Amino acid sequence: MSIEMERLSPPSEDFLRSKGRVTTLGMFIIDHHAVRDEQGNQVMTEEESIGGGGVFAMVSARMFLPASHCGLLIDCGLDFPQRFADTLDGFGAEMIWYRAREGKTTRALNIYSGSTIGEGHQSFKYLSPQLNLLPHDLILPPSPFCQPYSHLPEYIHVVCNTQRARLIIDELEEIRSVGIQGVGKGWDPKMIWEPMPSSCVPSELDDMLQLIPSFYVFSPNLLELQSILGITLSSDRGPCQEDTEKATKTLFDLLSPATPEHMPTTITAGETAINIPAIIVRSGELGSYTYAADWKGWVTPYYGPDEQDKVVDPTGGGNSFLGGLAAGLMISQGDMRIASIYAATAASFTIEQRGLPTLTKHIHGERWNGDDPWRRLREMASRVDQLEKDSRS
Repeated sequence: MSIEMERLSPPSEDFLRSKGRVTTLGMFIIDHHAVRDEQGNQVMTEEESIGGGGVFAMVSARMFLPASHCGLLIDCGLDFPQRFADTLDGFGAEMIWYRAREGKTTRALNIYSGSTIGEGHQSFKYLSPQLNLLPHDLILPPSPFCQPYSHLPEYIHVVCNTQRARLIIDELEEIRSVGIQGVGKGWDPKMIWEPMPSSCVPSELDDMLQLIPSFYVFSPNLLELQSILGITLSSDRGPCQEDTEKATKTLFDLLSPATPEHMPTTITAGETAINIPAIIVRSGELGSYTYAADWKGWVTPYYGPDEQDKVVDPTGGGNSFLGGLAAGLMISQGDMRIASIYAATAASFTIEQRGLPTLTKHIHGERWNGDDPWRRLREMASRVDQLEKDSRS
């Protein structure tokens, strides 16, 4: 099956007029960094940078959607650097809502086990109070994210632990039922859950099985999924596609008996129709594996094993993957196969450098890191077509 080219091209104004925004409930974070010296001591660097999974997700959605159809809420303290606003506004001021908050902007410390930023194992801790976002933050006045066509946000990226996921689900259900301050009754956005590593442990499995069916997509990385399921692999080999597929099927089987009838995605198992969200597992150098109603398959990374020198920093790659996924779902009108290709394409731009990719204007359209994202998207689509042809031969 060849992918329709119109779904791999910029969406028209007429198409977008009927659509809401792609948004996130991820916080903006000012990142600080610490590394190790030759004696193994932790050393703070002077650098501070733009951080937060929601930022990477929305910048990546912006690769394929105009700024008017992306939404990033930033709670700014008095310490918010103007240079960060200048950088973010470069992606399109329409997509950014700067909301004043008391105290400092949320800050966090990224601690690396290596001698340079991005090297070795990474740990993370907050340096100032968090201001977590909930669905009402996206729609209550003076939110600009219900504009320009009076549509409420259509896709929401969520990066959080199980406790916050439950709060988000409960509030959204209440808004959907009765509204809030006269807004939001009947609102049914499609949510994409990127679980926090702290929740990806066997003790959280039961809670996750209750929560996952309320999402449109559930997307852990492979190590997180294996940790949730209590799967321990031999240390004498790396992960393979079979590991990913087995773990995904195990989660699907656990979800199947208890998935509520109202879920939008239906997978037929034998003669029994069961409703279950798409499961998309991000597997690093292996690529990503999508297990959904309309497609089950792999999307390999843009940079293969012989091009790993092009991968400068994987930080934010998973967030970017899911921002690209959300944009692809909107443009393809829910086609998980096509959206998975958008996702992998978006991630490829983020890992080419430290920090956010760079947007420039060109006579023939926008360029990200000097490349045309639509050209790269079509190249990725051709690879998936060929991979599927090869698997059938």
